[in-house]
Amino acid sequence: MGGSALRAGALSDPDIIHLVNTEFVPVWVNVREDSLPDVPILKEVLLHAELDEDRHIHDLFSKGFFLRSLVLSPDGQTLLNPQAKTPQESVANFSEKGYFAYAQVKPMDYRVMLEGSLRRYEARP
Repeated sequence: MGGSALRAGALSDPDIIHLVNTEFVPVWVNVREDSLPDVPILKEVLLHAELDEDRHIHDLFSKGFFLRSLVLSPDGQTLLNPQAKTPQESVANFSEKGYFAYAQVKPMDYRVMLEGSLRRYEARP
């Protein structure tokens, strides 16, 4: 359901598609079938998902509800759109950073997340 909602929402908007294709390198990982990429920030974004030795998600809850849009630096070392780990952090993120979490499905929310990621990348030393 999550991936379908994202594709039917934010990722169907022509302006979002253009922004993603011009400023990012999009990669879609189907967590029901694909192993997760071996990147250093993986543990930071998994939260409670359980992986097997081949980096496949194996717990049923995460297979059904694990939806994340990750924006990484080109070297894969830095997560440019960090997610809140609690509801309180989520509210603080919205008021301070302008977005709730990775799984935004509305085009405007997704744009805010992407543009914030670009600003964080540009501000890196």
